[in-house]
Amino acid sequence: MRTKAVLLMLVGGGGDNPVERAVQRARQAAARDLLETLLEAGVVGRAVVATNDTAWTAGLEGLPIEVDTDSPGEPFHFGRRLAGLIRRYGVERVLYAGGGSAPLMDLGRWREALEGFGEGGPMAVTNNLHSSDWIAFFPACDLVPVVAAQERDNGLGWALAHEAGVLTRSLPPCAASRFDLDTPADLLVARAHPRLGPHLRDVLNRLEWSDEPIEGVLRVLARKGGRLAVVGRSSAAAWSALERATQCWVRLFVEERGMVASGRLERGNARSLLADFLEQVGVEGFFAELAALADAALLDSRVILAARGLWPIAADRFNADLFRWGDVQEPFLRRFSRAAGQAGMPILMGGQSVVSGGLMALLEVLEARRRG
Repeated sequence: MRTKAVLLMLVGGGGDNPVERAVQRARQAAARDLLETLLEAGVVGRAVVATNDTAWTAGLEGLPIEVDTDSPGEPFHFGRRLAGLIRRYGVERVLYAGGGSAPLMDLGRWREALEGFGEGGPMAVTNNLHSSDWIAFFPACDLVPVVAAQERDNGLGWALAHEAGVLTRSLPPCAASRFDLDTPADLLVARAHPRLGPHLRDVLNRLEWSDEPIEGVLRVLARKGGRLAVVGRSSAAAWSALERATQCWVRLFVEERGMVASGRLERGNARSLLADFLEQVGVEGFFAELAALADAALLDSRVILAARGLWPIAADRFNADLFRWGDVQEPFLRRFSRAAGQAGMPILMGGQSVVSGGLMALLEVLEARRRG
């Protein structure tokens, strides 16, 4: 009988700001949905949850999981934490997942993704080679040095494929494989989606956030001849999905795909033509020009921030995404958020998911509403 993979799930807790805590609660709820799906169906043989939030894991009583609590006072490092779990539990066939990594992956897709995993030589399966949110890999113990070197999970698939030479399969791009929960915008997209796990649905239904950015974008997507701007780390797959699902005129401004996985963000080497344009015309001029070109926009603001050498704290990024600029401390991001919120057009602002998996998920929302 084939040995099943062991799920190693890293799920953080806490947050110093109400918006951060809301995102974290959603990620934890999605993690519980994923645990229940994989364990009840026997897709994995064992599950270990690593976390700093023992209050959350106390609520998981009844699930056959092992809890591995983060060491108090030790700075979190993704690669070293995951490598330590592999060593401690002697795992060879690993399925790693973060808390919000796969909210739209149903059981059938998981079974298909892991079909044949761990048979034969070294291999890996991930949702996205260029930005991994979850990844299964074998033999894990031999790959510990590569794993331990990773600052973030996004680069793990790329590192296993290109540094360790592991045969790595990436799932075809779709909402299920590309959408994850990282920012407030992702939560708004998920709340509109008809296919969610029960724990995540419950958390999102209690959010007191405006749906207008989502609804405004959906109105433009539904309109023949609507004009949509997609700005940031989008993809050919997202553009293709847009062309199949809508009759919109689309402007794509695609820059810095893979900036995290490649290390360009960490090295400070991200570049953006739009950031250079913004520098010339100012934030108000930038959004005035964007509003002249489009009726709605999906904006991955992290590319512009990275190109300016900025990576504000999560509380600032998340409040900016919700256009709560009065709560943003970083001066440029505060002006940027205010100008976006006053642009006179619906803008959904966040990270890469907004222009990739989130966009694909929005198109599924649109199709579901058309079907009634």
